Amino acid sequence: MDKMAPIQNKQNTLESISQQNTAEQLQKIRSALRALRDAVILLNDDDGLEWWNQAAQDLLSLQPIDKGQSIFDYITVPEFRQYYKNTTLPNDGVHLESWRDPSRYLKCEITPFGDEKLLFIYDVTRLRHLEQMRQDFVANVSHELRTPLTVMMGYLENFSDQPDMPPKWRRGFELMTQQTARMNRIVNDLLLLSKIEIEEAHELNYINMTKLLTNIYDDAQAYNQAYKHIIHLHIDTYDGLYGSEMYLNSALSNLVINAIKYTPKGGNITISWTRTADGCRFAVEDDGLGIAPQHIARLTERFYRIDKGRSRATGGTGLGLAIVKHVLHQHEAHLQIDSVEGAGSTFSAVFPAACVRSASTD
Repeated sequence: MDKMAPIQNKQNTLESISQQNTAEQLQKIRSALRALRDAVILLNDDDGLEWWNQAAQDLLSLQPIDKGQSIFDYITVPEFRQYYKNTTLPNDGVHLESWRDPSRYLKCEITPFGDEKLLFIYDVTRLRHLEQMRQDFVANVSHELRTPLTVMMGYLENFSDQPDMPPKWRRGFELMTQQTARMNRIVNDLLLLSKIEIEEAHELNYINMTKLLTNIYDDAQAYNQAYKHIIHLHIDTYDGLYGSEMYLNSALSNLVINAIKYTPKGGNITISWTRTADGCRFAVEDDGLGIAPQHIARLTERFYRIDKGRSRATGGTGLGLAIVKHVLHQHEAHLQIDSVEGAGSTFSAVFPAACVRSASTD
């Protein structure tokens, strides 16, 4: 037994050192979290306050006796409760107007681990103001450009219609007319995008998708006269949507027109509306040139172009997919892009069950 004593003592010493190192590391982590300017709160499996840093204490006016209290006693905004209950990984958090100071904007982000959760609260007031300034600038500039562009387009059309115009001038006026019309389309798209971004709510109604898609198909056939594509329409469900028909018509038409413009003449395009396990799916499939993988993630950025020369030749503004993305976001839907370079693309608008309405309940 005496021989075992040194070994036991050594093990005890190693365990003691290990526990001390662990305690020191935890203390360093807590010190670092306390020093953060952003609020950090540790929540237990009952949504109760377990630990918080100084920033959280200042933000929520917490006291030591508040330990164990529900987080919903301190953050009473309904949007936060909805986000909290439906948290998944990864997530983008939720932006809220401060419940204590309406002039401040906060972003709440939850990271679950095990049975507990870490809640981070960031002050994004400055970023919100900068975004608002950007939106106001784009909207104001676009609005101010409409009048001079309208005047220029009117005079250019009048001059271009003169029968005695010298041929050397006619080509110049044609180019000016084309470019002015293109600038007018860009301004109109910027105004539409600004309107969609600024509007927090819009009129929502039941949308008969069979009727809407039939209209989109008819418009596409008219636009298709110069391209000679074969366009198919497949409607596999009579389910409709709850949303803004004006905005959805704009977004879905945009996807169809893009397929027509960027598919070589004589191609095949299929428009479909199908029921899925989680909602409904609108898709536009073509057998065109396809898109290289490095471009797909950036297609919804404003003015992003894969081929700048070809985009201008087709009259594109570079804002179409940005508009589609924002419209779908307002309808809790998302854009899915599947493409193989040289073999075509499929652009899908995926709508959750919450937006879908059965035709029988209309």
